[in-house]
Amino acid sequence: MSPSVEDPALEDSAATGSGGRSWSSDGLIVGVVVVGFVVPRLLWGLPWQLLAVLSLGCVATLRPRFALGGLLLAVALHSSIARNGLTPSPTRPVEAEQVRLIEDPRPGRSGWRALADVDGQTVVITARLPAAGRLRTASVGDRVRLSGTLRGSSPQTDWAIGRRVVGQLSITSIDDVEPAGGVVGAANLLRDAIRDGAESVPFDRRVLFTGLVFGDDRGQGVIVADNFRAAGLGHLLAVSGQNVVFVLILAAPLLTRLRSAPVRVGVAFAILAGFGFLTRFEASVTRAIVMAGLALVAHAVGRPSSAPAVLPPAVLGLLLLDPLLAWSLAFQLSVAATLGLIVLAPRLSSVLPGPEALRLAIAATLSAQLFVSPLLFATFGQVSVVAVPANLLAAPAAAGAMMWGLGAGTIAGIGPPWLAEALHLPTRAMLWWIDGVAAWAARVDVGQFTPWHLGVLVGGVSLWRWLLPRRWFGAVLVVVAVLSPLITPRQLPAGNHVLAPGVSVARSSFGHDVLVIGPEATGEDLVQAVRQARLGRIDLVIATSGARPVGVLVALVQERFEVVDTWAPLGHHVPGARVVEPLSGSVGSLRVEENSDQEVVIYES
Repeated sequence: MSPSVEDPALEDSAATGSGGRSWSSDGLIVGVVVVGFVVPRLLWGLPWQLLAVLSLGCVATLRPRFALGGLLLAVALHSSIARNGLTPSPTRPVEAEQVRLIEDPRPGRSGWRALADVDGQTVVITARLPAAGRLRTASVGDRVRLSGTLRGSSPQTDWAIGRRVVGQLSITSIDDVEPAGGVVGAANLLRDAIRDGAESVPFDRRVLFTGLVFGDDRGQGVIVADNFRAAGLGHLLAVSGQNVVFVLILAAPLLTRLRSAPVRVGVAFAILAGFGFLTRFEASVTRAIVMAGLALVAHAVGRPSSAPAVLPPAVLGLLLLDPLLAWSLAFQLSVAATLGLIVLAPRLSSVLPGPEALRLAIAATLSAQLFVSPLLFATFGQVSVVAVPANLLAAPAAAGAMMWGLGAGTIAGIGPPWLAEALHLPTRAMLWWIDGVAAWAARVDVGQFTPWHLGVLVGGVSLWRWLLPRRWFGAVLVVVAVLSPLITPRQLPAGNHVLAPGVSVARSSFGHDVLVIGPEATGEDLVQAVRQARLGRIDLVIATSGARPVGVLVALVQERFEVVDTWAPLGHHVPGARVVEPLSGSVGSLRVEENSDQEVVIYES
């Protein structure tokens, strides 16, 4: 996630430098926010009675620091209650029961899946054909009458904890789908109208369009999604806090004409709430809406407030309402990026050379990227080296596509087809540019930005800031950290390597590569693993199974990379493959054989 601007209050801050803020005050902001995330994750296992007594005791002192401690303990108390309440749903058959969808259905490895409320508990529902056909057309808030088997489970992953998932319901049939009503139903209709109005846009780019405008990235192609992640543009595939900025910019002509401050704030709140329903109140959008709301209230009462002032109360308030947000990666990334924009972006923009607009854009993108890097390393093990130039090139078009999509896209959704096609000519141009930037950046042959590089970069910036007589040394460290991944592309050594489940590669000492794809592989992991291995040209792809899903995976590799030859067993469904059974032969200096356990063994002859 590398947003260029995340919040309305940050634009002025980035433009005026550090605004006289001290490192100690910004350090306090970072400390409060970080502790706000750490406390619910570390202390939730303590007895809630102890947490309640400690929290009340701190608040009763009426001292600001103790009161803050009491608030943090209250977050831990609520976290303890929420985590202990995540008991597995009873395992039972479900016969023609009505459930409410709380997440849009999306394709998965085992059919279509979604989150649903079943008897007040959140469960994952999955459906294969033919039931999947009816589930895929449903939306958030719809009530689905279905049959199947519900199996309870305790949430083990951060995603499951953050979403309160306590079971899985395997659907055998769907009898009826009742559309959502009220505000949620209206939001669904608007989403459908915007999507239908973009029919003239090619499918892959139409999915990119809906992701930019209201966060619906369902149906995004594996290769396109991997390109965006590799380019550091993954945040464009879904809505983020910066979308709230664009909404307020669109609403500015209306809001500035309202002379009454209460009316102006009320209309702004209504617009923000409507956008929240349109985007399903994604974690990053919710954070930005709360921050914008606090800033609006402060402005209405005559005490204008900036992002540094509203971020801690917004984060702590949201964690107090829903402490399991501390387990949400999207919320963590959003807050980390905002901290980068608050703490580092103004200072970087004041020392970078060049025109002001370029300095602000570079500083904002680099600051957000640096602050989210620890989370990206911990979760994905990598950070894009080309994220800054890719964002500088793609972000303006992304902003234009989002704002144009909300305005002209809505008109296109309710107008005749010829008008919709005309209105989306600019959309197609902007999406073509964004998609092209992602594809180009994903193919740049660079090394990996590692935690070592991040440490050197942070150390260089620190030396530059604190050791004034030795600034040249800090500058050298910064240059080394930034440039070394660019000039030292990672090369896979000779030997056998397991890249991902069901994906392995053998490289000879002469550079010949044989890629083996098994039925355990998934498209997303496969493309990402091969890209990260920097194989370039693949001499041979071996499909150990001839099943159609494996054929789809091989087709992805053939589309994304240069493949010389493909082998598959008899009766296969692998495009462009030669039947080789047993899977044995030679490729350059590599000898390929299939052993008695039907495993492919590769060694150098």
